[in-house]
Parts: sequence; C-alpha cells; structure tokens
Amino acid sequence: MRTVEFTLKTFLEAHGLSAYRLAQASQGRVSRGTVYALARGGVSRVDLGTLGAVITTLEELTGQVVTPGELLVAVTVEASLPSVPQAPAAGFADPETRRWLDSDASHLGAFEAYDWGDADPSTLGEPVRMAPDGRLIIGEA
Repeated sequence: MRTVEFTLKTFLEAHGLSAYRLAQASQGRVSRGTVYALARGGVSRVDLGTLGAVITTLEELTGQVVTPGELLVAVTVEASLPSVPQAPAAGFADPETRRWLDSDASHLGAFEAYDWGDADPSTLGEPVRMAPDGRLIIGEA
C-alpha cells in the first residue's frame, strides 16, 4: 500500500532552518502548533491552504522556489489492521503527564460549579472557535 508522508523536517535540516524559525516567519498564516506537528511528521492530513502558506514562508526564508514535491514523499507501507492508541510507556511521559494519565478522575463530578462572583463568564476573554482545518481561532479573526 502507498501512503504520503510530510518531509518538512528533512527540508528544514537541508536548508539550515528550524521549526522554530519557520513558526516565527509563518506567524499569522500557520499556527505554531501546526508547524511543529508538520516538522515532527505527526500529521495524517494537510489542508492545501496550510501547505501553500508553509511553501510561501519557506520560499521567503530560502529565497528559492519550493514545490509540494519537496515536502511530500510517497512511501510503501505494509498493510495492517488499525492499531489501538496506547498511553505512553511509564518512562516515555514526563512526570506531570504520568500523574494525569494515572489519576482517578471518577470523582470530578462531585465538585461544585466554579463561582464567578458578579462576572458573567460568557463576557470574559476572547471568543474561541474551531476553523474547518482544525485550528483554534481566538478572537474575532
């Protein structure tokens, strides 16, 4: 079976760039979390608008034309049944993550609702919504 992998990490290394530098340069076009996920290879799909924004930013950083083919590679994988996600191994997760994963959350419903006082919580902070591509949008943007 063939699949496509995102090879941004390889591209960045070949051009002496870091995911941090790309995230800074693409600010306002691609979220920092998306840049880091793409650089790790931790994505199973990429929105074409996001791919275009990454390419545009890479062209600005390198001064060279960048094509989608430089960021994507087709690979052959052995067909298998989907795996069931597993919690990280004890030595893999940091201590705080381990405490959260190992904690007993069954009693959380016993707590009283938070007292906001005279404030209306729906008027505090900025509105948050999910964009069609999965990004969180904070504010009216």
